[in-house]
Amino acid sequence: MTFTITRIDTAERHRVTALAERIWPECFAGIIDAERIPHMVAEIYAPDTLRADIEQRGHVYWLAQVDGEDAGYVSGFIEGDRLWLKKLYTLDSVRGRGLGKALMQTVRDHFSGAKTLSLYVYSLNAPAIAFYQSRGFTIEAKVPVQMGPYRFEDYIMNLDLTKSDRA
Repeated sequence: MTFTITRIDTAERHRVTALAERIWPECFAGIIDAERIPHMVAEIYAPDTLRADIEQRGHVYWLAQVDGEDAGYVSGFIEGDRLWLKKLYTLDSVRGRGLGKALMQTVRDHFSGAKTLSLYVYSLNAPAIAFYQSRGFTIEAKVPVQMGPYRFEDYIMNLDLTKSDRA
């Protein structure tokens, strides 16, 4: 598998939305009710939301291509000495081949100097939690989340970057 990772700007944010529309039903099958997924994607990946992420909130987005086709994305931003991994998703067809790790490393390399890498993950998403734990992340807290009419709980997970050299 050959992949490339490229930073994108607001003009290419539609590619992230298109990928989210494909990835979320795969990623959250059996975890989130299927009828809720399109509404959540529409809210999280709305063009104005992604534009504000990039232009106002300091988020940086990257797209991964596998064999020339969009296959994953990641975003991150810095807050003090904490680097937030905001979004990390890949298509099912490329999972388990190192792309998620490479995307995570891309964020770390771009925002060097942070002491902690943090993220939110849905508390019922066992595969994602296991992936992050395999990379050295630990659970800091369980927090309530309200997204439109939906209530759920996320974990905040952290990786101490002063002690870890792996993404």
